[in-house]
Amino acid sequence: MSDILNQQQQDLQLQLQELVKVGVGGKFKDNSDYTKRIQEELEFEDAMLQGGIDRFRKTVKDAIAKGQESTTLHGLVLQQKYITKLSLLINGDIKTMEDGGAGNRMTALKLLCQCLPKSAFDKGVFLSKEHTVWDTCSLIVLKNTIDGISNETTMNKLAIKIGTGLMMEARITMFKDRDKENYNRIYKRLAGKNIPQKVNRYQYKHKVWTYMINKNQLEFDDWGKEGRLHLGVKMIGFLEKLGLVKHQNRKLNKFKTVTYVEATRKIIDEIRNFNIKNEALQPKYLPMLMPPRKWEYNPFVGGYYGRKHNHENKPDEVKNAL
Repeated sequence: MSDILNQQQQDLQLQLQELVKVGVGGKFKDNSDYTKRIQEELEFEDAMLQGGIDRFRKTVKDAIAKGQESTTLHGLVLQQKYITKLSLLINGDIKTMEDGGAGNRMTALKLLCQCLPKSAFDKGVFLSKEHTVWDTCSLIVLKNTIDGISNETTMNKLAIKIGTGLMMEARITMFKDRDKENYNRIYKRLAGKNIPQKVNRYQYKHKVWTYMINKNQLEFDDWGKEGRLHLGVKMIGFLEKLGLVKHQNRKLNKFKTVTYVEATRKIIDEIRNFNIKNEALQPKYLPMLMPPRKWEYNPFVGGYYGRKHNHENKPDEVKNAL
């Protein structure tokens, strides 16, 4: 029995020595080793923070290289910010077209109406006056534009890409109207976690829908390259009104001039500032070297020692704040 008590006392003494060494208990915080331990902890936390920043930047860089910038955090935010504004512009021109008003490429909007279900019309008359019916079309336009917003592209290439995406939406809508049972079955299969990992979700869904539409032999009047081009140019015009992109003519040689589309300075600055603010919000969290700070009824004081993300965390200041 006495041996057990002696062993417990020795273990307790070792624990107390370790606590004194790391500075736990308040009155031992002037220990010479304590500031050094805090310095090591702060350097360790800085490494975690930098690791998160490097991971964030790599994700954005890889997405841009693959032409999938719309899947990044700033790409998703831009889509949320402009989808309603774009829908309002589309809805306004649709009303002008119905009233017989004049405008640039108004006839191209007739193709856009095919993206809506039959329930949206009554004997060819457009029923809904709400701009929200165009949100799906707006999302397709924004997604295809933001995918290459950090890189310049030609007007024709981007316009046809947008027009092709909208034509695919019209084909899926037709599939839903004519064979709703098969449509619902495929829709459920493509929802949630049923899509294989390590594949582009958007491209995978596009291939599945194309296969099913062709398998069911659904006849669809192809818009043609010219129709897709005109509709895409009309959508780019809306984006220019919103200040998202701009176009400019570049003379390549004496006989050839090409129109390029690129992001405006306002959007470039917005993306850069957004990434600077958010890249440090997801560090690579690792176990601490020091005992964590106590959460003393304050959600911002506790856990890790470093408090200033954009300034140098000095050990003496941290030690005095404990």
